[in-house]
Amino acid sequence: MATASGGTTPGTVSNKEWWAATDEKFQAWPRTAGPPVVMNPISRQNFIVKTRPE
Repeated sequence: MATASGGTTPGTVSNKEWWAATDEKFQAWPRTAGPPVVMNPISRQNFIVKTRPE
């Protein structure tokens, strides 16, 4: 899974500035309940599964 730049991961994954900016955007979103789990892959997976037609 090597990228065109010769790395093994997307540049954004190892880019701390990108993560910081992304985290700020997520933290800026209004949340109605629960802890900040926007980046939780489990929640994403559940969301994807729920939105798939049964």
